[in-house]
Formats: sequence, structure tokens, C-alpha cells
Amino acid sequence: MVRQGSSPRSGRVNRRHDKRGERRSAIVAIAQQAFSEQGFGGTSMSAIAARMGGSKATLWAYFPSKKDLFAAALTAWIEESTPVRRPDWSGDPRSVLICYCAEFMRAMLSPTAATLFRLMAAEGRRFPELGREFYKCVPRRQHSVLAGLLEDEIRAGRLRASDSLRAAEQLHSLCICGLVMRHMCSWQPGASEVEIEREVVDAVDLFLNGYGVRPKRGDPQKDH
Repeated sequence: MVRQGSSPRSGRVNRRHDKRGERRSAIVAIAQQAFSEQGFGGTSMSAIAARMGGSKATLWAYFPSKKDLFAAALTAWIEESTPVRRPDWSGDPRSVLICYCAEFMRAMLSPTAATLFRLMAAEGRRFPELGREFYKCVPRRQHSVLAGLLEDEIRAGRLRASDSLRAAEQLHSLCICGLVMRHMCSWQPGASEVEIEREVVDAVDLFLNGYGVRPKRGDPQKDH
């Protein structure tokens, strides 16, 4: 009969694994700060080792190359990214979309989002697998959230889009083409709530001008 339970030796092994995992996470966090400030090309393993207060040999014991460390930093950012949720209330399409898009804009203007998008734009070709994972887990997932919201509006007869996912991509593009793009290019470092609201209202109104359901001629509701 085999007695269940962990031995003292296995306990020590588990503690070593936990300590190593904590050390690895700390290195990744330090690397994220370095890569966000200097980019991939401007960051060296020596500089990261100096920031962590250890030797390059210690750093290489966890990550054999700068590419491996950069991949780990990007993966951590991607895993931390959570999509903006759809509003948990219903109303007229314009109000619901303005509420959603305002939250989307705030998320896109956050320092983490700006850093992640800048790095992927610069290094996506160098790391194509990470680029695909980033698109699947961040933009594509967010498109799917909005597409679900639009699909409900389409079924209710308040929108006339034939492809909810394509419509979601278009509305997101309208949201980021102005204020967010200026922010990511450092043309306009910050944005006030008033500026966000103005940008969102313009984007939603333009979107509904194309996809909103218009009253038919002679429709009694048009006269009320």
C-alpha cells in the first residue's frame, strides 16, 4: 500500500519552483519597463541585469536571449489584457454604443495599451507568432465583444448591418483614428473626459448614419 502525501524532499522542490517562478516574474516585470521605455532595439540584456541588480549569468539562466525575454514580456502583457465589457443595460442604440465606446477609448488611452500597440507595430514582423497571438487575444477578442452587442441590436431591428463582426471592426476604427492615434504617436499625450466624449459621440453618430435604421416614408412614427 502506497502512503499518500508529499515528502519533505518534494516540499523543498516545490518551494524552489515557487521561488524560481517568482524570480522569473520579477525579471519579466523589469524587462517590461525597459522595453516600454527603450523598445526592443534600445534595450540590452546588460541594462536589464543592471536594473534587476544581478549578473547577466543569472539573467541568462532564465532567458537565453533577449528575444526570449521580449517574448515573455509581450506574452505577460497579452495575458493581462482584458476586453472592455459590453454595457449591462439596454436602451436606444446610440446611448448604449456611446457608453461602450467611451470605456473602449479609456482602455485604449491607458499606458499599457499604448505600449503594447507600439511594440507590436514595431516588432510584429520579428515575432510573427506573437503578433498573431496578440491580434487574437486583444483586437479580435474586443471586436467579438462589440459584435455581440451589435448582433442584439440587429435582431431587435435597430441596426441594419449584415456582418456584425465587420461592423464592430469599423466602429472601433472610427474610435481610434483620431484621439487614440494622436496619443500613440505622442502628438497629444493625454485626453480629457470632454475630449473622449466628443470623439465618441462623433464616431457613434457617423457609424449610425451608415448602419442605423431610418423610418420609412409615411411611417406614422416619423411624425411623432
